[in-house]
Amino acid sequence: MTKERTELATPYLSGLLEFWLTKSVAGRPPVPSSIAPADLRPWKDNIAVFEVIGEDSGTFVYSYYGKALAAAFGRSRLGATLDDLPPEQRALLQPEYETVRRERLPVARVHTAVFGGRTRSFERLVLPMSSDGISIDKLLVAAYEMTPRELAARPPMPSPGPGASSGPVPLTVQKPGASA
Repeated sequence: MTKERTELATPYLSGLLEFWLTKSVAGRPPVPSSIAPADLRPWKDNIAVFEVIGEDSGTFVYSYYGKALAAAFGRSRLGATLDDLPPEQRALLQPEYETVRRERLPVARVHTAVFGGRTRSFERLVLPMSSDGISIDKLLVAAYEMTPRELAARPPMPSPGPGASSGPVPLTVQKPGASA
């Protein structure tokens, strides 16, 4: 089964997605224990890892927060939860993370907002992981700031209907571990 894909503009995110796919087995997201911390070295400064606590509407706890993210957003969120975020930020992230848990597939999007007094755009990739092959109990999230050149090179995104906001863009991926 595949989903629609918008190409990732950031080469690091493309590499991380390819890595995630190599760790996926038999149509399932990767088992976190199959990924050594050293495996994530190329992306370590730009990733956050969430532990998902609870079955239905989970609590998302930051268990890792990369240095580049802490610098970009003013502080580390290590140990914090989504509930600790400002309401408008939580309202954006919670549905996205719940979608990844439900669909068990990655999502990506570009988010533009004012950070530290200036408008910046980040391309984000959210990857599910499952310790038991059933429940998504970790999310690996990577974010890279986009250059003006990368933003200009992006194909135009379809505009949402009136009153709608743009959400995450599903990626075309085979079910993890499936062959093309």
